[in-house]
Amino acid sequence: MKGIAVGILLAIVGLIMWLTTKEVETPYVSLSKVGLVLAIVGGAEALFALLGLGKKANK
Repeated sequence: MKGIAVGILLAIVGLIMWLTTKEVETPYVSLSKVGLVLAIVGGAEALFALLGLGKKANK
């Protein structure tokens, strides 16, 4: 259950960063790209946690 919550939280924070920091310039990497990566990683983590929870229920 913890993995699902962390994944959803990462996805929400990533989406907020991606949508609100398009015009912010940093020297090395843009914050909107970091937000997009966070959203993708968070979604994947939540999905894998759900799949793991489903496998535990089948046993």
